[in-house]
Amino acid sequence: MTDLTEMNKLEKYLREKHIPYERIDQDQILDQYGLARQLERHQICVPDANYPWSWDVVCFYGTYGYEDGLLELSGDLVDYAEDDDFVIGYLTAEDVIRRIESYVE
Repeated sequence: MTDLTEMNKLEKYLREKHIPYERIDQDQILDQYGLARQLERHQICVPDANYPWSWDVVCFYGTYGYEDGLLELSGDLVDYAEDDDFVIGYLTAEDVIRRIESYVE
């Protein structure tokens, strides 16, 4: 079971700040090489008028930080000059909130 403490903290912040978002919590059945298993998938997506999402965070098997319940961020809040990857992982809710607040200033 994934620790969703950081995801829940971020969701609380978004609600309090009236930032529109969509939260997705689901189990997916993967069938690879004839094997089926369930995979938890947790995501918060923040929409943008011109794109499907301006940024999102995820926490599920294979993401950077999943084992520790930490968040992986992609989208407009990722500073590509600072990090040449399309995602930044191992983030707490506070890390993401700092990025949100500096992005909207």
